[in-house]
Amino acid sequence: MRSDMWRLYRHVLIGGIIISLGCYGAIEWLQQRYYSHQHVQLWQIDAELSALLYQQSLLSLDELNAFSVYEWDKESNHAFSATSSFNIQYGDMANVAMLADGQVLLSGSLREKRKESVLILLRHFLVSSASYNEKVDILKSLDVISLKPVDAMGWPEVDLYLKHISPDILELQWQPENGAQAWVIQVQVGAPVSISVAVLLIILLAISALLILVWIEFLGLDRKRAHFETVTRQIARGRGTLPQGVVDSSGTLKELAYSFDSMSTHIQRLLKVQREMINAISHELRTPIARLRFGLEVLKDDVDEALEHSITALEFDVEELNTLVDEVLTYGKLEEGTLALNFEKTSIQQILDSIVDHNHTLLNKLDVRIVVQGDDLVNADAHHLHRALQNLILNASKYANSTIAITFTADEERWQVDIEDDGPGIPIEDRDKVFIPFQRLDNSRTRASGGYGLGLAIVQRIAFWHGGAVLIDSSELGGAKFSLIWSRSQHQNSLS
Repeated sequence: MRSDMWRLYRHVLIGGIIISLGCYGAIEWLQQRYYSHQHVQLWQIDAELSALLYQQSLLSLDELNAFSVYEWDKESNHAFSATSSFNIQYGDMANVAMLADGQVLLSGSLREKRKESVLILLRHFLVSSASYNEKVDILKSLDVISLKPVDAMGWPEVDLYLKHISPDILELQWQPENGAQAWVIQVQVGAPVSISVAVLLIILLAISALLILVWIEFLGLDRKRAHFETVTRQIARGRGTLPQGVVDSSGTLKELAYSFDSMSTHIQRLLKVQREMINAISHELRTPIARLRFGLEVLKDDVDEALEHSITALEFDVEELNTLVDEVLTYGKLEEGTLALNFEKTSIQQILDSIVDHNHTLLNKLDVRIVVQGDDLVNADAHHLHRALQNLILNASKYANSTIAITFTADEERWQVDIEDDGPGIPIEDRDKVFIPFQRLDNSRTRASGGYGLGLAIVQRIAFWHGGAVLIDSSELGGAKFSLIWSRSQHQNSLS
């Protein structure tokens, strides 16, 4: 079992490693995309700042090429003043063009091995000959740059100082030389989605995937558990045919499955022996019993009156033996589940009346009260229901002092027949034992009653195959109360 559990853990471990590697790859890809987006943002700032510096004549073309990440070329001699309108056209970020009045003035190509030069361009722009107000206005005109006035006390004595770099913002401190208002320049270089949020989402997805993997593994175990449960229920119901090959092919519960399969095979072998024994009883015992009957009938005609009483006693013993064989056969078939039940609408009143009339000799000294409440039609196998009720009534007649009460009731879910007597009753601790085959309780209720201990066991099996049960309680008459209950909807139409 330890190896099987290790196999389960190994599945989860391997799945966890695969999920972890997938997360690592996703985070690496995300970082590359994030840094690529940062580069694009910086290149865009470089292009826009270069265009502004060239428009304002603050840097010449050669100076731009010295500081910019792009290699700029002049495409037209079109006049371009500080008041001219311009825009940047991107073929892709590696090739850009600066248009003035609809004409291409400058074109730039990205120098791949050169680092981003936003800080250099800003430094040369901020120390250029442009006025303080012009510099502030130009910085404010850039979409990706924001300005925030601050107190410069305690700042380093430099004109432009890189204060902080965060994943999304490049922050610089600008302190003008003439003592004018100091500014914090923030350059937005972040991606639309924060990388920390994206990583958190990836981690959550990884945890969800791992939980799903664990759930799938345990779902497989639950399916096997449900299969074993189904088989054990079939065994508990005494089904004659058990499933073969319950072995767990995946190995998770291999040892348990092998043991279970071995047990199932052993039970099938025992059931087969039981069937063979029942058939042997049917063929081997009934024939000599019939011969005994015939022989006793012949002897009756040839013996004198002194021996006739003994012959009659022997006939009674033979009849008891025949009854025992019949009950053993019936119980064996009910326990095994090979009797076919024919469910049909039948009258409970007619069944009860028939039982009382047929056993008039045994019941004539007792007050038998039958009460049927409501519709007396029930859905049942008439023959076996007749036998179950007859066994209960005859069982009550053995212990009743004077009265047997039979009551039929019904509701929307079930039918119920209560059979009560005014005898000694059954102790609570012995009530489950009366349904055990051949069980004889050591009390006054059973010592003088005779019987073989199969009648109530047969009743219980008939109730079971009707989707019901037999309950025992104390009767208001002072004796025992047997309640035969069966469902309107959960009966079985066949035992085969």
